[in-house]
Amino acid sequence: VKLIDKKIISVVDIEKEKVSWDWGEKDWDGQHAPTVLENGNILIFDNGKYKRRYSRIIELNPVTKKIEWEYKASPPESFFSELRGRCQKLPNGNILITDSDNGHVFEITRDNKVVWEFYNPAIKESKDKGTSRSIIPRMERLSADRLRTIQQAKETK
Repeated sequence: VKLIDKKIISVVDIEKEKVSWDWGEKDWDGQHAPTVLENGNILIFDNGKYKRRYSRIIELNPVTKKIEWEYKASPPESFFSELRGRCQKLPNGNILITDSDNGHVFEITRDNKVVWEFYNPAIKESKDKGTSRSIIPRMERLSADRLRTIQQAKETK
């Protein structure tokens, strides 16, 4: 799955050098970081940069081209990462969301309840925007096995 331009998400057949599937020209608003899930759906961070001015996370069924699930905050404008952001489906079915531009990371259930959240304690000063939290480009939850592998690699150096 690849982002071809700011308007669509596409699947590219590398061997045939052509787009085999695409969708979303009128449905997206600054989307990125598509992830194919184990059920075949695609999890997408949709920034909302150009039209909506709020971000959302969606799970798209590529066969039906329908949005199967969506997260947007209440009110929607309270979650807006204009330029960056990430989302990760966790083994328990929850979604980890990095609200990068606001230095905020949170985990939600499939019924959109916040399980926990983290705010970057680092503060930055800007002449035009005043004081704000430093960005968090991406946060990812690692499994215990992955952490052990990292620790073992560190210990062998």
